[in-house]
Amino acid sequence: MTSAYLPKKYTLPQFSTLLAILSPRLCLDPDSFAPENIFRYNDIMKQDKDQRRTSPGTFFPGHAPKRPTMNWMQDRTRLLSLFRHAVLWCAIGLLGMHSTYAMEVERLRTEAVKNPVGIDVEKPMFSWMMDANNERGIRQTAYEISVFTDAAHTTQVWTSGRIESDRQIDVPYGGNQLSPSTRYYWTVTVWDNKGRESTSSEEAYFETGLLGSGWDGARWIKATDTPLSSTENVITHYSVETDFEIENLSAGIIFASNAEHSHYYMWQVNLEAGYPRFRPHIWRGPNLTDATCLAEIDLRPFIDVQLHKTYHLRIEVDGNVARTYIDDVLIDTRTNPDGGDYGYGTVGIRQDRALNNYNDTERAYFDNFTVTDLEGENPKILLHEDFSDENNPFTTGQIKDGRLFIEASYSWYSPMHTPAVYALDLDFLIERDNAGIIFSGYDTDNFHLWGINVRDKDTPFLRRHVKTNGTFSSNDADLGKFFTKAELTGSLHHLTIKVKGTTVETYIDGALVDTYTDTSGRLKNGLVGFRTYHDLTMDEMAYYDNIKVTTYDEEDGTQGTVTFSEDFEGSGMAFSDGTVVTKEGSKMLCVHSTYEETCAMQTGTEKGIPLFRKVFTAKSTVKSAKIYASALGVFDLFINGKRVGQDGTTMYDELKPGWTDYRKEINYMTYDVTPLIQEGENAVGAQVSNGWWGGAIAHGMYGSPSLGFIAKLRLEYEDGTIENIVTGTDWSSSYCGPVILGDIYNGETYDARRESAWSTPGYDASQWFATTENTEFNGEITAFRGPTVKVRDFLRRPPRSITVYEGTKASGTTYGTINVVRTLEGTETLRLKAGETALFDLGQNMTGWVRFTAKGQRGTKLRFKFGEMLNDTGAADRANDGPGGSLYTYNLRTAEATLHYTLKGTEDGETFQPSTTFFGFRYCEVTTTSDVEISKLTGEFVGSDLDELATFETNHPDVNQLYSNIIWSQRDNFLSVPTDCPQRDERLGWTGDTQVFARAASYNTDTRAFYRKWLNDLRQSQREDGAYPEIAPFCNFWGFGNSGWADAGVIVPWTVYLMTGDQCVLSESYASMSLYMDWLSTQSGGGFKYNGAGTATGDWLSYETTDGRYVSVCYYAYVAQLMSKISGVLSEAQSDRFHLDSLKYTTLYDNIKEEFQRRYLNEDGLPTVSTQASYLMALKFGLLPETAIGKAREVLRKKITDNGYKLSTGFLGTSILNQTLSAEGMDDLAYGLLLQRENPSWLYSVDQGATTIWERWDSYTKDGGFNKHPWIMNSFNHYSYGVVSEWMFRYVGGIEADEAQPGFKHIILQPTPDFRSEFPTGQKRITQAKASHLSGYGRISSEWQYKEDGRISYTATVPANTTATLYLPVQDETDDITESGKPAEEAEGVNLKGIVDGKAVIELQSGTYQFGTEKGSPDRVEESTSQNLRIHPNPFCDRLHLSCGEDIRYASVTACNGQILYRQNRGGNIDTSAWASGIYVVRVDTPEHSYIEKVVKK
Repeated sequence: MTSAYLPKKYTLPQFSTLLAILSPRLCLDPDSFAPENIFRYNDIMKQDKDQRRTSPGTFFPGHAPKRPTMNWMQDRTRLLSLFRHAVLWCAIGLLGMHSTYAMEVERLRTEAVKNPVGIDVEKPMFSWMMDANNERGIRQTAYEISVFTDAAHTTQVWTSGRIESDRQIDVPYGGNQLSPSTRYYWTVTVWDNKGRESTSSEEAYFETGLLGSGWDGARWIKATDTPLSSTENVITHYSVETDFEIENLSAGIIFASNAEHSHYYMWQVNLEAGYPRFRPHIWRGPNLTDATCLAEIDLRPFIDVQLHKTYHLRIEVDGNVARTYIDDVLIDTRTNPDGGDYGYGTVGIRQDRALNNYNDTERAYFDNFTVTDLEGENPKILLHEDFSDENNPFTTGQIKDGRLFIEASYSWYSPMHTPAVYALDLDFLIERDNAGIIFSGYDTDNFHLWGINVRDKDTPFLRRHVKTNGTFSSNDADLGKFFTKAELTGSLHHLTIKVKGTTVETYIDGALVDTYTDTSGRLKNGLVGFRTYHDLTMDEMAYYDNIKVTTYDEEDGTQGTVTFSEDFEGSGMAFSDGTVVTKEGSKMLCVHSTYEETCAMQTGTEKGIPLFRKVFTAKSTVKSAKIYASALGVFDLFINGKRVGQDGTTMYDELKPGWTDYRKEINYMTYDVTPLIQEGENAVGAQVSNGWWGGAIAHGMYGSPSLGFIAKLRLEYEDGTIENIVTGTDWSSSYCGPVILGDIYNGETYDARRESAWSTPGYDASQWFATTENTEFNGEITAFRGPTVKVRDFLRRPPRSITVYEGTKASGTTYGTINVVRTLEGTETLRLKAGETALFDLGQNMTGWVRFTAKGQRGTKLRFKFGEMLNDTGAADRANDGPGGSLYTYNLRTAEATLHYTLKGTEDGETFQPSTTFFGFRYCEVTTTSDVEISKLTGEFVGSDLDELATFETNHPDVNQLYSNIIWSQRDNFLSVPTDCPQRDERLGWTGDTQVFARAASYNTDTRAFYRKWLNDLRQSQREDGAYPEIAPFCNFWGFGNSGWADAGVIVPWTVYLMTGDQCVLSESYASMSLYMDWLSTQSGGGFKYNGAGTATGDWLSYETTDGRYVSVCYYAYVAQLMSKISGVLSEAQSDRFHLDSLKYTTLYDNIKEEFQRRYLNEDGLPTVSTQASYLMALKFGLLPETAIGKAREVLRKKITDNGYKLSTGFLGTSILNQTLSAEGMDDLAYGLLLQRENPSWLYSVDQGATTIWERWDSYTKDGGFNKHPWIMNSFNHYSYGVVSEWMFRYVGGIEADEAQPGFKHIILQPTPDFRSEFPTGQKRITQAKASHLSGYGRISSEWQYKEDGRISYTATVPANTTATLYLPVQDETDDITESGKPAEEAEGVNLKGIVDGKAVIELQSGTYQFGTEKGSPDRVEESTSQNLRIHPNPFCDRLHLSCGEDIRYASVTACNGQILYRQNRGGNIDTSAWASGIYVVRVDTPEHSYIEKVVKK
């Protein structure tokens, strides 16, 4: 008898004798090596659940067995010592023995994630992997899972016991109910078919989240503008009342406004609909788009308000309730929609314009405007205005006959209001088109803009704009009598704008050129700035200097004070955008846009993003501290001044809590913060930025919501007591932090001068503000699931080079080229001067941000802009947006994608990276306002932390680069959700992009948990009628129910199941998928019943248009096929609903196919819609009659060859292109398309230097430059066309999943070499390919090499506990097949079944195999079959078709075990979906002959 722990060459007595002989040299006791003692030691080793493997065949115990007897402790120590010495002796070669590899258990996962923290799953699923060092024929025969509450594995809460099973994917926990907020550790012991036992040694744990235990009173909170010091004196019970008369449309009263007028309530009486309505509104931002109408109440049952009649409106506010009366009739009682009290603030009046007619203004009169404090017994009048004199206490409006008349404007009560009197002076130089000067600014959507235009007319003119809530109104004043266009272009001029109340005087070079009377009511001494605009026809660019605002105390303008000035000579500059350059011998600000509007606004008074904090006392030693937190926005946590990472470390999750459909659900995060808590006083804090909730990326989905935060900090003390610190209105808030702006599209603005110890307990927060409850989220808070977003260190990119330029050089193109002054190696320290621009080339298009160290003067401002490409020639007709060699950003559209950093001036330098945004970029452009030193700049990759599973390599370097591009595009776009692109103003979870790439993605990375999370987002976003959206999580960017996109709701779950074996993904989505199929059934019309989904997307971005309805019908058939399969997988009995559904969907598919053939096929059975995509879909989805398939292949081949061996397909057609060609026997065309270099092709972008996959085949062309589509939809990082890697793995590499045993439990190996005999011009054969994929069972590898005689050599690895069927190409049926030099028939683990269709069919057990094929002898030729018998396809999957040129009397199909699976007196279609993969024998009898043929099921 031998032991699993002894060297294979020796029996136990022999090993015992050898050790005894050697013992004197080892100073050991020879008696210790008696066989019985070695067995005794072996038994102990088997009991040890924590053994550690250090080399093959060698185990060192990590600690004592779980329950050792005292008698054995000394023996064990002695035996352990001698065994270590013996192993060491063997290792140095003195025994000359070689050892058996001992099986290992590794890659332990819970819920498909390594060591997840904060899961709310009652029965977690466990998975593991066996490693048998590629030993052949290894299977798991049993397992035992043990779960503990401690890392030492001493306190067991459940064990499965030994379970005789080979299952190792998703084994459920079966113990008692798990406790919330608890970390559990687990191990698994497995036994194999050779009697060996192994226990996992890696640390494996999972930690439960709240598990329904609740938030213990935690509330969503938001920041306010109410100082903490004034909260005790806040007025909560008051009234606002006024007489009003509507002259036109409506009258609106504002109350409870904050100081910035960015949050307030407006109650409106509206007659626009032809009858009176009460329309209460809330503003959660300064703009019209920030308004939400809370109700539409018909007033006629209360009071019939009419035009030109006077009524009395009274609003009584009492805490969180507002009661509204008209003429003392109660018309509405309303609780604050934001929760908490309404608050007390500024009052005002709002009159705007008709909803559907901008020129129709709202007009009304107001009188006796009164605000009364109703607290206590004696009401106190706080404000009363009867407008009896000419002094208007409101900011706009006219006093008419003792009443205030307001038309189309906001009017705020301001009793100290005096007309604005100030002057703006500046120097300007128009480089191109226009100089736009902003004054009276509130924000980027509300300002006055004077444009000095030298482009649009024959003479220069002044265009006066008023921008109100993002909408411009304008009129012009001619400047032709003062200047020519040439005089105003390219030379320096002085501008003065004088504002006196409602009068604006404009002077250029001292000459009064315009006097304007303003009627907007919005003139004030506000922000100044500059605005520029760029598109493919316009490119405004101007320079500015010596900007000064003088404010006058008197209206005569004689006593003035300079209240703002900027000459750009200092270290910083006071505007939000623009570049400081040297022009005309002076530093000036250059303002230029690369996409539509850019506003460079005056800075210095900005509020930062909201901060929240709470000080608490830990009363004694804390045993455990866990924090559960989420945010409406992106958040970061801090405790006692330290950022919260995993288990108190510096391993941080980024962009938390990720993106979900916030209408329905938001995730919370869980962190163990025990190391950060100290006995005594502590502080916990959070910062919240826009994220996917409040930023532009939401596309208005949630209105203009307030940012919010919720948290529960659970402290468990050593004495067992629990204390919870939860969010509520006892927390404080502020906007004083260094992050001024954090937005996914627009970037981050960070002022290091504002850094402080705000999250420490000793910080003085007396100037902070109160918080209030945030009630804007009405969904469910659930535990985070799946991989978190992280900075992935192994993908960090140092710059390849640094190019520094200053200004441009003329080159005969629109913008010229950059004037390069020096170049540096990428890792050199850069010393950048003001006026210079540095371009860092990272060498790789990527997603994330930059990390850098900067040294310079305090206040120096750095601007980092990010882009994927550089302008090539500077020609506008090539869609360049700047000089050749400069950063190209036009394709970012409205996404500013900019990082602004202001130095604090640390002597040794300061290191920074952002945390509230991400960029898609290869190039980083840096400018500075003062000389600065930048070092150690790196590109930090940010994305979901998915394990990478695959390798793929050929002898063709460009194909290898293509695969690298695919991998990078996948990495770059898997960030919380699978996005379309990482750079422009989308970055959305497009469902079509996801479904076409899902299988390719699942080869490349471990997508199981990632896609399960996204599928939940998709279900949450599903419309009530069943239609899936085109984007998930849904936002107001696109719609619902279009084919190929909405169908992702069925296709992606099936793909995840096929690639991983995760059946839960099917069961979780089944009800949702069924609802979608029900919706599809309602889409009949036009005389047809089976129309499929919508047609708006079709074969997106194809070069050849395929009828959209045709595409929809094809995809309807496809999802019906998949639903039949999915139902079959979930069925457990022929009587259950799933089995009945499977039959139903099979019938549906047949019906769709029948109608498709009547609708779309000609008399030859070929599609009347004749494109590459139409033929691909008809073949792929099995929609053609059997008799037309061969002809369809010929037509498809001709379409490709006639097109110069180029594709013409878009997203959907390309997703099945090469796979269908190979499935239909046209591997030569698939290889020809892969290696095509002309546009459109995969290698075309590689030849342009691409490092990622492009959105369009022609995103950039050598002939035309950048794509000029009017949508500017031109991403250079878009994974969809990377779907070709699915074909590369399934066919080139030959690693294919088996539907009958998914997740690669059984593997189909079908290497498909480049056997072409003819090549398109310029192409050569691929002669070598190797691929690998780490499945849930282990690494699968497949490698082939093409030999000179046209045959191949082949190497494959089949993981332990799996099997494979290999379809090995042979040149002739007589070829000799060898494995590791032996005839294949004699090789261990090899079962040669025969040769079918030029491929040897070989069943393989686990292990590594090396196959060779050589020319054999002719006596092995098997009898050929008759041409009369036709069997198609062969190999087959779910269907097999039999036909014969003679009458069939009997037909049967028999499995290798002799079981007859089919017996009929006819041929036709046979449903083979339930058959196992393998060899089958077909017998057909006719009156004249009997035919026998072998067929293979994949």
